[in-house]
Amino acid sequence: MSGALDPIQEDLPLGLPSGSSPTSPGTPTIRPAQPDPERPPSLFEQFGTTVRALPWARWRAQAAPILRSGAQGIGGVARVAVTRGGSVAKIAASRGGSVARVAVKRGAPYTLQLAKATAQISLIRAFPLLIARTIHLFGFPAVVVRTAIQYSIAHRAGLAIDEVKYFRVDDPAGYTVYEAPSRLSTAIAITYLPTLVLLILGVVCLAPALTPRVVLQLPVSWITWVQVWLGLAFAAHAFPSYEEAGPVSEQARVGVLKADPVSVFWVIPAQIVAILTRLGGIPPAVAGVLACWWLAGALFH
Repeated sequence: MSGALDPIQEDLPLGLPSGSSPTSPGTPTIRPAQPDPERPPSLFEQFGTTVRALPWARWRAQAAPILRSGAQGIGGVARVAVTRGGSVAKIAASRGGSVARVAVKRGAPYTLQLAKATAQISLIRAFPLLIARTIHLFGFPAVVVRTAIQYSIAHRAGLAIDEVKYFRVDDPAGYTVYEAPSRLSTAIAITYLPTLVLLILGVVCLAPALTPRVVLQLPVSWITWVQVWLGLAFAAHAFPSYEEAGPVSEQARVGVLKADPVSVFWVIPAQIVAILTRLGGIPPAVAGVLACWWLAGALFH
């Protein structure tokens, strides 16, 4: 049949030389490339041969005892360091126990305990300031009134005024920075005249709210709660801050040495107020509220 493919020859004829294959006439013969015996090995081959020729097994056998002894030595040093460190910590804790009173337990990181102790100390120190700021925020009308009175008196006295802050969320909440007066009477007027005004306003606001309901039969309304709020606000800010009472107390003490009659009369009250206000804004606020509450209640007894 014309055009059919030649059958596949599975076995080579016996008479063909080695490496030859039956080809049709005119077909080029493709021979595989033979390795060149003269070509030198490459650098990678030389490096691989050199690395494989190294005595790895002998070196491993020689290094094994040294590594084991070194690991045991490092472990022993670590145990000694931990033991000595623990004893030093115990000695330091026993010597400084009156100062720190901190016991570090095993398994609890020292940094975590230090952070907790610092947070507790910061919270304890910030808690009075937080209460004082809350009192000032609650009684901001009284802060504004007190600062306005101080500014008016200092301005009328002819003193140079550097700065006026009517209200801020801090302790003190309001202040007036003015020139130091040369006369003690002027300093007393600037510091304690607002105290007298706020005490009167506090009693005026609290007295109607504290009127005995059995006697006057007055119902409690929203006006009553507004009066209580304003009365407590004025009473809590009646006393000056330490920044105001401290200089007056010192000026009165110096005037006593000069036999000033005003200083002799005012030095003891000024010292008492300065000591009361040195502790922050909470003690003066409590003293003012108690004083106004008692005066307002005493008016109807």
